[in-house]
Amino acid sequence: MAAVEQLTRNLSAELAPKKIRVVGLRPTGMADSGTIQEVFGLHAKAWGIKWEQFQEIIAARSHGRRLSTLTEMANVAAFMASDEASGMTGTIVNLSLGALDD
Repeated sequence: MAAVEQLTRNLSAELAPKKIRVVGLRPTGMADSGTIQEVFGLHAKAWGIKWEQFQEIIAARSHGRRLSTLTEMANVAAFMASDEASGMTGTIVNLSLGALDD
């Protein structure tokens, strides 16, 4: 993730003079995403547990004891793309429900 954050900052510095903002979104694994379902399944199998159990383990790491949803991420993305967030660029928005510290 550090490489993605640095890329976000670098692109922001390069593109800001052209009035292009660059913002990254950092969610936890979103269980309603097909890719995350597949990855969670692989991890669960490796650990010898059910998919749901693995999801619960990951969710328990967040303050809300749940995972971000695709809808939540879409809402934040729409906000970040709006004029309401015009002062934000070169940053990462933490959607981890407190599981990841900034």
